[in-house]
Amino acid sequence: MIENRVPAFFTISRSDADWWRLFYCFLALAGLIAAIVGIFQFGQMQLRVADYDRVLAENDAFRAENHNYRIQTAQLGEKIDFLEATSHQLMVLSDAYSTNALGGVGGFSKESLKRPPSASAGSLQSIDLYNRKVIELENQYRGLSQTLSETALVAAATPLFLPVKGYVTGGVGRRDDPFNPSMPDYHTGIDISAPYGSRVVAPADGTVLFAGQRPGYGNIVVIDHRFGIVTRYGHLWKFSVETGQFVSRNDVIGYVGSSGRSTGPHLHYELWVHNRVVNPQRFFRLSNRAG
Repeated sequence: MIENRVPAFFTISRSDADWWRLFYCFLALAGLIAAIVGIFQFGQMQLRVADYDRVLAENDAFRAENHNYRIQTAQLGEKIDFLEATSHQLMVLSDAYSTNALGGVGGFSKESLKRPPSASAGSLQSIDLYNRKVIELENQYRGLSQTLSETALVAAATPLFLPVKGYVTGGVGRRDDPFNPSMPDYHTGIDISAPYGSRVVAPADGTVLFAGQRPGYGNIVVIDHRFGIVTRYGHLWKFSVETGQFVSRNDVIGYVGSSGRSTGPHLHYELWVHNRVVNPQRFFRLSNRAG
């Protein structure tokens, strides 16, 4: 009988089987540890990539912010140049170089803008400094502009010359009544002798309050120049304006006549300031000038 036997080298002893089990367990443990380490390193790499992306995004944001700051700084510099130039022109026009005329002076100069705060102070602080200086200049510019505008309006509303070419034959104040020399009279204007039909012009801008006839004045034009200044033009032959009409300096408003209580062709010219009679000659810069 032939026995079916396995060769000895194909047989595994109990001790060899245990060893192989331990080997496989070790391999499994090593694989698990390697997987854990790999997962951990992959997670770390993902965190680094995310952090790198964040740094890149912040870098882009900083570059964009820096670009915006440069643009804002350039714009503010141009604005400051414009405001300084305009303020200088306004001061020249208004003769506002003295401290009394300016109402005080400050310590700001453009040179200070060339030395902004250090980098450690932050770009925002630098921009804030520029903005504050621009606001100071804008306020100064607005103040000067408003002062000049008001000055220009007052100048345009101030009668500066005779409204007709002629000669002053009578002034403001007490006099004898021309129709009754024995009676005292108070003359509220000046009389300007001029040929019949001579043009009478507005010596300043204003609005016609009245154009018509009044006792004593005959044909008369009354103009409101604002700021409490009112002028009257009496004894006209005729007038060429109407009530409510705006007139500019040198516009023709009428013609010399002898209407009303008059002894001959002349213009009776009155100037009222805040409801008080004023001698018009006190306002004249260019005497005996008309359009």
